[in-house]
Amino acid sequence: MQHELIAKRYIKPLVELCDLDTLENISDLFGTVAEAFKNEKFLHIMNSSEVNRDAKSQLILDMVAPANSTVVNNFIKLLAENGRLVLIPELSCELKREIARSKRMYKGSIYSNGAIEQSSVDAIARDLGNKFGATIALEYVPAEYDGIRVEVDELNVEINFSKTRLNAQLVEHILKAI
Repeated sequence: MQHELIAKRYIKPLVELCDLDTLENISDLFGTVAEAFKNEKFLHIMNSSEVNRDAKSQLILDMVAPANSTVVNNFIKLLAENGRLVLIPELSCELKREIARSKRMYKGSIYSNGAIEQSSVDAIARDLGNKFGATIALEYVPAEYDGIRVEVDELNVEINFSKTRLNAQLVEHILKAI
């Protein structure tokens, strides 16, 4: 959680400085570098106290050199100066979120213990997108849930349809009618 907050603080000026196309290119670069952090040897080098800050910085700068971007190079140097190079995977995720926010494109999940047809998932995504004025992509996730739960974290949206709760409300309504 703390890494996310730090990542947001670093990404904010970058978002303010660059246009959308530039941000997407930077995001692709950071995505590539973030993949390197999945390699155990690379991660060991980046976390090692035996490797100096300049060597770590140069390693990352060499990875992004084909982009020939002063903005990216300066950003990486700033991260290195502050000992934040290991935050690059979080920075990559945060930058992708900021780009999605600016495009009003969000990802979410549908949880249920029963299979849901893709056409239904697409219809729910389309209807939610219309309601929020955004493009929403939903992914079905099998879960131990006795109904359907839809979550779109970036929009702070959670919708639940529980069979148990629906049955309880139906029984309560019938008892009140009697």
